[in-house]
Amino acid sequence: MPQTVRKFWGPLKGRTPLNMNWNAINHDSVVLITAAEYFVAAPSTNEHRFIGGATITGENIAPHGPPFDPNHGVTFVVNVDWPSPLTIVTDITVLDNPPVQILT
Repeated sequence: MPQTVRKFWGPLKGRTPLNMNWNAINHDSVVLITAAEYFVAAPSTNEHRFIGGATITGENIAPHGPPFDPNHGVTFVVNVDWPSPLTIVTDITVLDNPPVQILT
């Protein structure tokens, strides 16, 4: 069963490398990432995602874990194409199994 974790990030602008350590991810995991702007609300359980005028993308997704890295997780880039910093939320999804075949 795929698993997803949602992470709220502080204001970001431009190309920003990010990392999320999560024991569900290994070096050969298949990881998908979505990114969007979110509305900051009080109390903090009322945040919600929305589509604004900015282009926001998740790129360069690189899962990591043993034996190459002691930390399980994923490093990726969020690119926020907007003149001022925006609050960004990502959903990080790890699929069930590693690839069934690796082609070279």
